[in-house]
Amino acid sequence: MKRILFTLALALMGLSLSAQNITGRLADDSGQPVAFANVVLKTITTDSLIRGTTTGEDGAFSIECSDGTYNLVASYVGYEKLSVRCQTGDLGTLTMSAKQIEAVTVTASRTTEEVDRFVVLPKQEEVEAAGRTLVLLDMLGLPGLKVDVALQSITVDGGMVILQINGKEVPVARLANLRADQVKRVEYSNNPGTRYLDRGASGIINIILKEREDGGSIVAQGNTAFSTGFADGYLLGSYHKGKSEFALEYTLGYRNYDNVPYELEDSYLDATRTVTRSQRTNMPFWYITHTLNAEYTYQHDDSTMFVASVQDDFFSKTLDANGTMTETDRGTTTNQTMQQHSYQKDNLPKLDLFYIHSMPHGQKVELNVVGEYATDRYDNTLTYTSGTYATTVLGHGYALSGEGVYSKQFAKVELRTGLQYQHNFAENEYTLYGTTTSMTKDNAYLYAEVQGAIGSKVSYSVGTGVKLFNVTDGVNSQLYLRNLSTARLQWRIDQQWSLTASSQFTPTLPSLSALSPVFQQTDDVEGQQGNPNLKPSEYWVNRLRLRWSHSEGWYINASVGYGRWFHPMVQTYTYDPSRDLFIRTLQNADRWQVLFANAKMGVQGLWQCLNLTLFWDYGHYTTEGENFSHTRNNFTATLNAQYYWKSLVVGASFTLLPEWQLYGEDYSMSEMAQSLYVQYRWESLTAILMWHCPFNPDGYRYESLGLSTVHPYRHTNWTANNGNMLVLGLTWQMDFGKQYRKGEKTLQNGGYDNGMVR
Repeated sequence: MKRILFTLALALMGLSLSAQNITGRLADDSGQPVAFANVVLKTITTDSLIRGTTTGEDGAFSIECSDGTYNLVASYVGYEKLSVRCQTGDLGTLTMSAKQIEAVTVTASRTTEEVDRFVVLPKQEEVEAAGRTLVLLDMLGLPGLKVDVALQSITVDGGMVILQINGKEVPVARLANLRADQVKRVEYSNNPGTRYLDRGASGIINIILKEREDGGSIVAQGNTAFSTGFADGYLLGSYHKGKSEFALEYTLGYRNYDNVPYELEDSYLDATRTVTRSQRTNMPFWYITHTLNAEYTYQHDDSTMFVASVQDDFFSKTLDANGTMTETDRGTTTNQTMQQHSYQKDNLPKLDLFYIHSMPHGQKVELNVVGEYATDRYDNTLTYTSGTYATTVLGHGYALSGEGVYSKQFAKVELRTGLQYQHNFAENEYTLYGTTTSMTKDNAYLYAEVQGAIGSKVSYSVGTGVKLFNVTDGVNSQLYLRNLSTARLQWRIDQQWSLTASSQFTPTLPSLSALSPVFQQTDDVEGQQGNPNLKPSEYWVNRLRLRWSHSEGWYINASVGYGRWFHPMVQTYTYDPSRDLFIRTLQNADRWQVLFANAKMGVQGLWQCLNLTLFWDYGHYTTEGENFSHTRNNFTATLNAQYYWKSLVVGASFTLLPEWQLYGEDYSMSEMAQSLYVQYRWESLTAILMWHCPFNPDGYRYESLGLSTVHPYRHTNWTANNGNMLVLGLTWQMDFGKQYRKGEKTLQNGGYDNGMVR
């Protein structure tokens, strides 16, 4: 018996020696804890990853390991990477120093402003109330960021935003329905730099998730209206095991609107033919979209990852319009009925392959290849009492694209360089015209970017790129060589103030359909045609942004600037006597410019439960071209408010003054958006009730004016189905097994151009 007890004691002693822990606490230079930092344990000889964890809110960490000596590496945004050689046991407090490219805390410990981005650690009360990440983003008050929870839309400075989760680009549905308590931090940039400049992006939002281990998750979301055909759906299932992660995602969008009034007042003016029209139409439509995406991620180790995804997009749309028209043509007036039927069907399967590898000395390589195949069909029949006009287009094509990026981090400077390339082929058969066109475009973009710091308060980023764009239709060929450049200089004045100057220069390239020579007759008055001689335009914008924030939540983000388009591509009308028709096409005008000033001001966490934001914008627009010159001024304002308490959020967004924009000879107004919502979360279930246009029974209203001397017009349309519309949304998430860790992906190439004239 003694021998048995002695043997058990030795075994237990061996277990205690083999199963040890390395514990410690991370703190900054002032002794404050560094929460949610990454801590990994690596071997000394091969630098291979053994195990990792994340510090808690108190900066503490604990990693289980066998007895021995290791390299412990701690990292967190805004701090120098910490590497120490250690043995099992308690390491005490380890100090992480701020990066030499210094980040300055601008709102307590919640937001840091770095050389190329803002980094936000959401407050616990915000996370608990928000439920979903879309609502959380609306609470942050970041400069230029505009979130409409009811419409599920996100913009930055009025433009497109690239959405990412752990650096991997995702659709808005996935980010919007991500549970807020999974968010570790939000990385936000309103100056995305040279790499994304070619895509026309105004900003980037990257959601970094808390680290996870093995396990899975199911997310289901649906929105439906009580009074009209409106439904959105989303389903995501994912599972992580060891080094692999599998994900299957489905998105549904459905609309069936029967009350869509359209009023048109058109004039077509020429010395040999004058036509005026007054038309009243109801244009009911329905559409349905399905997106199915299957994704596999292999995380070999902490520095190497591979992602493969297969996606297919299906889209179908039908429009049936009925109305009346009074037309005066060369002095003769007729009253006519009008009917229009159109049908559109698209299918776009896609394969996306991605690889990333981090190397010693701050180096990283990223590679991405995307292949897409497309089929399109478009039918349109327009019938007046005087005649019928129809078109049918059958299209197919493919796109192959790729990107390679190399980056290296030096002591005070980071260098990034990359090459993007896309080959696109599109063939369209215009069956009723007996015409088939095929067009090919090759788009190559080589760029380099550097960012760093001058002293402790000034940072900079400079980038430039060269774009080579070639288009051919088998007979004629167009070759363009253009430059893209961006520069940013930031002065962090103190804890509350920062001043940023930025400049961007980028070309805008014509689409295949804009270059197509195909002519199509719309009706007895109008036709449309592409312009093979169309040239790219260049856009140059300069901005000075002042940011002030107070520890109690008050903030102001103000900008002034100047933007100019050289040789903008604008829609024009000319009379063709040989066809006796007015032809609509794109031409290069002389210039478009805007002088602007805007501000976003408000308070976050007032009385620890209220957010208020007022956004206003002023623009002075000027546009000039052959035989035209126009100037307009516009002032727009929007008010947002949120009340949150525990799991409840009540929000409101109102457009106080609509936005009018002048471009070419078109002057258009965006909708007078109004929305209220109430959201409540019960553990894994989140319910939201949205009220669209509570004070506008006409629904979302759009208006545009034509300032052309050849084709002056006034068009007004509105989606009356959206007026006073209630929408109920439910989001449910279930996690099973251990939570898992998501990999990172930063590239999303592709983008098929069908070249179809419709």
